[in-house]
Amino acid sequence: MGHDGHKVLVVDDNQDIRDLVLHILSADGFHTFAASNAIEAMGILNSNAIELVLLDVMMPGKSGLELLSDIRTGPNKKIHDIPVVMITAKSSIEDVDQALALGANSYIVKPFRGVLIREKVRSFFETKVGE
Repeated sequence: MGHDGHKVLVVDDNQDIRDLVLHILSADGFHTFAASNAIEAMGILNSNAIELVLLDVMMPGKSGLELLSDIRTGPNKKIHDIPVVMITAKSSIEDVDQALALGANSYIVKPFRGVLIREKVRSFFETKVGE
């Protein structure tokens, strides 16, 4: 199944991680966007029809959890329901619970395998198509 046209935003302050995830998703036919911080991410979210966000937790300035909260409760209602997958090295039960409580749809722990990213992202769109 082609994924052309599905728009995915990758938000991570680590350029190597960002580039790796973008490469994996682009090779799978996704239309990718990248941001290195929350301010860039909100600009992209507010001006593009993003369908899925892959979001790092630990970033300078506003954290991924703060950005997640802004996505879910901010003034732009068009982005409130965009699925968000957290990608982070923070892997304790408390960290996962906090992200899920703020509205994360899923959680991937670093380090990760590329195939996991690909499968996780595909699953969001396959579920969407099957509804």
